[in-house]
Amino acid sequence: MTSAEDIKAWLKRVGKNREWLAEKTLVSKGTVNGWLSTGKPIPSAKLALIEKLMSGEEEIEFELPPDFEKQLRAMADEMHKNLEDMVSHILQVTARAHQKRKAEAPSQQFTPVEPLPAASFLDQPVPVIGNIAAGALTPGDNIPYQIKTDYQLGKGEYVLQVEGKSMEPVIPDGSLVVMRKHTIPPIPKVGTIVEYNDERGVTLKKLGRKKNPETGKMEYVLHPLNPDFGDIEPMDGGKISAVFVNILTNYEKMTS
Repeated sequence: MTSAEDIKAWLKRVGKNREWLAEKTLVSKGTVNGWLSTGKPIPSAKLALIEKLMSGEEEIEFELPPDFEKQLRAMADEMHKNLEDMVSHILQVTARAHQKRKAEAPSQQFTPVEPLPAASFLDQPVPVIGNIAAGALTPGDNIPYQIKTDYQLGKGEYVLQVEGKSMEPVIPDGSLVVMRKHTIPPIPKVGTIVEYNDERGVTLKKLGRKKNPETGKMEYVLHPLNPDFGDIEPMDGGKISAVFVNILTNYEKMTS
């Protein structure tokens, strides 16, 4: 296993400092100092990323919105995770999405990932009941399919497949998300990621509020996490039918 001394020697050899390593691993410089100077254990997801950097493998680059840290903290609260766990979760999901895109490129050679052991899955198949747009409001695709997963659905929960990139990097295109039916109160707290329906279709977005420049009143808006997409506003004439719970990471699609 790579040690702190190995990492320090590598940084010196490649002419990089701890601040650079902190930026690449999405942590503070103080956290890196803790890993390298005080013997604080390096989380497995972060150590795997450091080892990829040390081996010279391609780095994953993505643009972050200006208020990403605020969004990240809100997301961590919503998913009942601490900030470190949330960052590790995003790194793992983003890495999987990155590898999937590389595998789908016709010019790329890749080694297929070994299938997950069937023993890790629950016996009861879980239906993916349709798609949800992560972009503009579009009609949902109601063609279901079955998966095996280790996630036990709770009361009122169901699984949808995300179509679109407006919620990246937190929820990549193609992700399977667990949603929970929502009825009371009619509007969940600001910052919650929601499933919104109106006559135009259905979409997955973060619930926000901002002042209408014409009326001066605060109005609800649907906010993407990807800065390349704009808000959907005003949010009227529809309803919030579910709230985001989690992203499925351990599953296998069942063949008919």
